[in-house]
Amino acid sequence: MLGGLVVYAALVIGSAGLVVSGLSSVQSGFDRYEERTVIADRPTSSPDSLALGKTAIAGTARPDHRLDRLPFGGRERALVYELTVEDTNKIESPHVHVRIAPPFVLERDTEGADDYHVRVDASSLRLDLSNDRQWSTEIASHEHLPPDLADFAAANDLPRQGMERDRKFAYEYLAPDDEVFVYGRAVPDEERTDSREGKTVLVTADENGNGFLSDKSPDALLEERQRALTRHVSVGVVKATIGLAAFLWLTGIAQFVLGA
Repeated sequence: MLGGLVVYAALVIGSAGLVVSGLSSVQSGFDRYEERTVIADRPTSSPDSLALGKTAIAGTARPDHRLDRLPFGGRERALVYELTVEDTNKIESPHVHVRIAPPFVLERDTEGADDYHVRVDASSLRLDLSNDRQWSTEIASHEHLPPDLADFAAANDLPRQGMERDRKFAYEYLAPDDEVFVYGRAVPDEERTDSREGKTVLVTADENGNGFLSDKSPDALLEERQRALTRHVSVGVVKATIGLAAFLWLTGIAQFVLGA
């Protein structure tokens, strides 16, 4: 009896989750479409002509802080990076999921740029980085960790893999001197208000958390988003429809309505 209730509850929760996932996919499609419109239609500002509010800006990423090396892998120096460690054969939250994103400077060789300083706060921006800026490796449960991964695991007190956990170490990062495209919101840079560097602006995510940072060219970004709306909306509608139908049937709402 108890087992049946558990299975029933799991089915109801799963069907509701499918509805939520479907709606999320639809929203993601519209978000990518909005980004495509921005990339195609909004003039790309240079750092010396940036207005406050929503903006699309391109330039060269330069450090505004001391750069540390990534903790494992190629050990490159990074302006921004997001790191994840998770067990691929376990249904658990990642052991580590962290983004290190102190603001960096965005520069462009244009007349007047010396009097206009722009920094980017990528802590809330979605990262859309190329394959060259991504690294990952999976260590099977029976394999030994390389020294740099073992050091990281020990420093972060990760659970031992034993003979049952296949573990994936991954990160994506932005390197100094990368050419980047940023869509977000330009606001006064409060940390530089009293500086003598001229106009100071900070580009970050908008009030709803929207915005992205990429090292890809605008042409590549447009191509990737070409069919994003159709793809995400189609998948989302299918998932939401199946989930809603299952939820209504499992909860008896469908039978009640049809019976009425």
